[in-house]
Amino acid sequence: MLDPTSITECRLKPSPLLLLAIGVNPYTAHDTAPPPRGGIFRQIQEVPSQAAHGTSTEGEISKKKAKKAKKARALAAPPHTRPGAKVREHDAHVLICGSGDCKKRGSKEVRKALKEELRGRSMMGDVRVDSVSCLGLCKHGPNAVVYPGGTWYLGLTERDMPEIVGRHLEGGEPVEHLAAELRPRKEKRK
Repeated sequence: MLDPTSITECRLKPSPLLLLAIGVNPYTAHDTAPPPRGGIFRQIQEVPSQAAHGTSTEGEISKKKAKKAKKARALAAPPHTRPGAKVREHDAHVLICGSGDCKKRGSKEVRKALKEELRGRSMMGDVRVDSVSCLGLCKHGPNAVVYPGGTWYLGLTERDMPEIVGRHLEGGEPVEHLAAELRPRKEKRK
């Protein structure tokens, strides 16, 4: 058992220590309260060090709350833009899968053929081409998605690129026989 005088000393000389109190109030020499439910032992609690730091517990709490509020405001604020950082506008954006199965099935060659076709038609500044890690539908690859519109092309080959560039990227009409059929979304349960 703890000696009540040692607890009184803690009250007189506060320091940040953990105290295992067995039915003893850390601020008085004696505790008249009954032991907590669940047994004799109370949970370990920290004795506040008010004199050592020169601040009260309330002050520490308000500092924590102020810091948390400041962080929340920073997250809610619009992102800072870097001076001179500008995003170039494009007529279209093509995302080509460059991961696992698509890579094995020739997505690298499809991307190269797409870029060559765009260069040949002087459209490199109009269309942005990016490789992405995975678009899903791996067994149907190589896959690509063309924005705006979100047209999906599955199982592409190098031979498909002139038609996609000519009809879709230049003419604005998706190539129906190469485009994937979209299935409707499932209705959400209420």
